[in-house]
Amino acid sequence: MSDVNPAAVERFVYLEAKLLDERRYPEWVDLFTDDGVYWVPSGHDGPPEQSVALVYDNAARLRERLTRMGSRAFWAQQPPTETTRLVGNVLVEADAESTDIRVECRLILALLRRHRQALLSGVVRYRLQPAGDGFRIREKVVTLQQRDEAFDNLTFLI
Repeated sequence: MSDVNPAAVERFVYLEAKLLDERRYPEWVDLFTDDGVYWVPSGHDGPPEQSVALVYDNAARLRERLTRMGSRAFWAQQPPTETTRLVGNVLVEADAESTDIRVECRLILALLRRHRQALLSGVVRYRLQPAGDGFRIREKVVTLQQRDEAFDNLTFLI
């Protein structure tokens, strides 16, 4: 891990949270590699191909999701959910089998929609690919503590 700069990785994770909170989704999806995956599992066991997922999108599917979200007919987010993410306990380690960087952090996500507040929390695991002066997301897995609970509206990005 000698060539991995933990402070730079931490800044990247904070920037990603900021882009999501500010609903700067096109910039956010551009952080993903072409083969990048965004996964929010439901349940406790199994690989994504054999499990129920709240979200399981590749980069192309994320772009498609953004097209739908940008449509005036996307009633599920009218008005949009307001979010504030608190990211902490960022741990960084090199991947022994590739040039990727593995990151794990804790997330608290405060939501406000239609005068109702809610909190989500969990663990976020990234596999980042170094790219120039920054990073790209090869994989983002958000494991919510509430993953087995009913959700009123999960049409926003976590």
